[in-house]
Amino acid sequence: MNRNAPLRLLLVTDGKTIPNWLFKCVEDVKRSGTAKFVLVLQAAFEEDRGSVRFVQQLRHALFFLYKHVDRYLFRSFLDALAPIDLHSGLPNCRVLNGAHRRDALVGSQRVNTPLARMFQEERIDVVLDPFALMPDGCLDELPKYGVWSTTFGQSDDPRTQSTPAFWELIDGRPTTEAGLCVHWKGFDKKRVIYRSVAPTDRRSLSRSQNHVYWKIAGALARKIRLLWEDADAFVETLKAAAPVEGTKRPALLPGNPAMLRAGTFLVGRYLSDKWVSMLYREQWALAYQYGVGDRPVMGTFRQLIPPTDRFWADPFPIQVGTDYYIFHEELRFSTAKGSIVLTVVDDRGNSAAPTPILEKDYHLSYPFVFQWDGDWFMIPETGAHHQVELYRCLNFPSQWKLERVLLSGLTAWDPTLAFLFGKWWLFASIPAYGAGSWDELHLFHADSPLGPWTPHRNNPIKSDVRSARPAGRIFEKHGQLYRPAQDCSNRYGYAVSINRILHLSPERYEEVEVDRIIPDWAPNVAGVHTFNQVGNMTVIDCLVRRRKRW
Repeated sequence: MNRNAPLRLLLVTDGKTIPNWLFKCVEDVKRSGTAKFVLVLQAAFEEDRGSVRFVQQLRHALFFLYKHVDRYLFRSFLDALAPIDLHSGLPNCRVLNGAHRRDALVGSQRVNTPLARMFQEERIDVVLDPFALMPDGCLDELPKYGVWSTTFGQSDDPRTQSTPAFWELIDGRPTTEAGLCVHWKGFDKKRVIYRSVAPTDRRSLSRSQNHVYWKIAGALARKIRLLWEDADAFVETLKAAAPVEGTKRPALLPGNPAMLRAGTFLVGRYLSDKWVSMLYREQWALAYQYGVGDRPVMGTFRQLIPPTDRFWADPFPIQVGTDYYIFHEELRFSTAKGSIVLTVVDDRGNSAAPTPILEKDYHLSYPFVFQWDGDWFMIPETGAHHQVELYRCLNFPSQWKLERVLLSGLTAWDPTLAFLFGKWWLFASIPAYGAGSWDELHLFHADSPLGPWTPHRNNPIKSDVRSARPAGRIFEKHGQLYRPAQDCSNRYGYAVSINRILHLSPERYEEVEVDRIIPDWAPNVAGVHTFNQVGNMTVIDCLVRRRKRW
C-alpha cells in the first residue's frame, strides 16, 4: 500500500467557473486521495477586460455564435465544456485573485514576493495551468514538479494550436492532436507526458472538442496518480519525454470573414453527406483470398455479401482439415444487436449459409477464437454488457458455454488475446469517460487465459485513433510480431494499420506502424476493419457501398 502523502496542487483558472471536463478531473483526483487542491489562482489579465475585450468579441462574433449554435444542435449528455461553479468543485480551497498585466510576469521579476511566499508556505508540488494562462517560466521555480498545461494542434500550424479542433474540422483533417506537457525548472523546454490523436467530427466542433477534452481529463488524473505512486520514476520518465517549444499558443481565433467561408464549407459538406446517404446503402461484408505473401493484402478478394437486411463483420477463421471455419458477427438491422455465426469455406472456395453459434440478450461481435489446453475457447466482444467473457466449446463448432468472466465493470471493445514471451496478454479498446471507443488501447497480462488479469502500468498504452483499437489476431512473420489495429480517423472502420511490436513488458509497450490496408481494391469498398490469416487464407471484412433501389 502506498503511504505517500497527497500531492499539493495549485489550479490556475480564468474565472469563477471551470469546464465540466476539468471539474471531473478535480473530482477524480480528490476521490483517489493522490492529491489535494490547496490553492486556486484566478489569472484574470487586465487587458482581457473592458473595451479591449469587447472589441475582440466583436471581431469574432460569428465564431462565438457558431460555437453556441453548434453546442445546441449537437449537444451531448456529457458536455465537456458546460461551466461548473468553481466553489462547488473546490469548496474548501483558498482562492487568490491574480489580476495583473501580462508584461508584469515576464522578465527578471517572474512573480511577486507575496505570491512566492505563499507558494513556499503551502509547499506546492504541482501547478495545474490547463488553459496555459501563465507566461512560460512565470511559476516554474516554485512548484516541486513543474507547471502542467495542455497543448493542442499541429506544431506546423499555429491556427490549430489556438482553437482546438476548429481548423481541423474546417480543413477536413481527420484527426485532432492534443496533449499534456510539463514546464519544469530542470528543463529549458516543456516535456510532453501525454499525447493523443483523436478523431475530428466531420460536422461538429463541440463533438470533436468533447472527445478531446474528456481524454485530457482522464490523462491528467492518471499522471497525477503516477507521480504520487513513484515520484522518482515519474521524473525519469519526464527526462526521457519529447521536448516541445515553450512558446504560448497564439490567439488566432477565426474572424468574421473566415467564419463566413467556414460556414459555407460546413453547409456544403453536410449537403454532400446527405446526398451520398440518399443514393447509397453501406453494409459490412466478408472477403477472403488464398495465398499469404509479404504484404498483408495482395491480389483480389472473393466477397461474401449478406442479405440486405443485415451485415457480416469481424471474421476470425480457423482451419480444420482442408476447410476454413470463419466465426463472425451477424447484425440484423431490425434489432441492431449482433450475434455470432459460422461460415464454412472449403479449399475450393465453396461456402454455405452462416449457421448460428452464440446469441445473448446483449450485443456480441468480434469472436476471438483460440485453442488452449486441448479445447477451443472464444472471447466475443461483450462491451455492451460491461464485462469480458470467456466461452468454452462443448461440442465443436456449435455449442459454447460461458466459462468465466475475465474482467468486469468495464466497457472493453474488441478484446484480443496473445501468448507472448511466457505470458498471456489481453489488448482491448476501453473508452475514456465521455469519449469514444476508437482510440484508447489498454493492455492486461496474466499467467493463464483464465486470469487473474493485471492492468498494464501505463494504461492506456496508446491514444491514437489511427492505430489503437484492435483489428484481429497478433501474428508473427520472419521472427517479428505484428498487431493489426483499426484506423478510424477518416471514419469508423476506414482502414487497418499493421504495427510491429518493438517492446512488450508489464512496464512498457512500444510499437511502430509498418503497413496499412486501405480500401482501394474496388470502387464500392469504403472501409476495412478486421484482418486475420490462417493457413493459406486471408480473411477481412469490408464496408460495401451499394446503390439504393427506389
